[in-house]
Amino acid sequence: MNNDLCMYDGKLRIVFAGNPHLFCYKHLVANLASKYRGKGNSKLIEDVKQKFFKVAYSSTQKEYRFNLRLLRAAGGADIIDPFLSELPVENWCRAFYTSYRYGIMANGIAESFNSWIAIERLMPVYCMLDQTRIKQMEMADKRREEAERWTTELTPKMEERLKVQMEKSRRFSVHYSSPGVYEINCFPCPHGLAALQAASENVYDYINKYFHVGMFKKSYSFPIHPITNVDMSSSDSASECILPPLAKRPPGRPRVKRFKSVGEVEKKLIRCGRCGKMGTHNKLSCTEPLVQQ
Repeated sequence: MNNDLCMYDGKLRIVFAGNPHLFCYKHLVANLASKYRGKGNSKLIEDVKQKFFKVAYSSTQKEYRFNLRLLRAAGGADIIDPFLSELPVENWCRAFYTSYRYGIMANGIAESFNSWIAIERLMPVYCMLDQTRIKQMEMADKRREEAERWTTELTPKMEERLKVQMEKSRRFSVHYSSPGVYEINCFPCPHGLAALQAASENVYDYINKYFHVGMFKKSYSFPIHPITNVDMSSSDSASECILPPLAKRPPGRPRVKRFKSVGEVEKKLIRCGRCGKMGTHNKLSCTEPLVQQ
């Protein structure tokens, strides 16, 4: 791991003590794919990306080692090994993570929040913070009231997911061998549900507490209070105010949307002039074998 990344990770451990630093799968796979660009083989890049996905989402260490062998065989150990050597495996692979990621290995929640405050982000800093606070305050109150009307054990979406999994579990036959050994899962698969029902166990006891209505209510039990400016001190001195920076505004309209990384940009499909197939390559980078007529 390079010095900058080590320093960054060290600061996160201090500021967010007890909260592990996790890497985003989307950004990692984009960085890995960039090491194969210029080699003129789009199929190789797609194959590497698919195999890296399986490595990152491996549920067990045995599955991780198996998928890693496939990734090294497809992408070449000379590229894969140096790339992974700088990434602590517990920060990006589900099998080694010590807490819960609930199947989500990307930072989609940050992107969703950015989209949610798209209008507020255009405001001056103080207004942006205050309007974002008001928006969160209203959202928390709305969700708190909504949760009070729920009568199910799980949140509605997870209750629906349980129904789907329970329906799938009906197709399995369970054969008794010995008293079962159970492990609390984030969300049981149909095989697990079939075994739990055969053992007359309560399936809700084996679903992570964060999917239950009680935990949802607890998340929004602390209201965000309004901030009054009645008691705020005022001053006639401009020296005590934070003034905007003395910077000349560049020409053109201010950029609103952020720059996307290479892996996020969806390439438009084109027809290759050499092989005639639709893809992201052209006749100069085409490696498709041509069949003699």
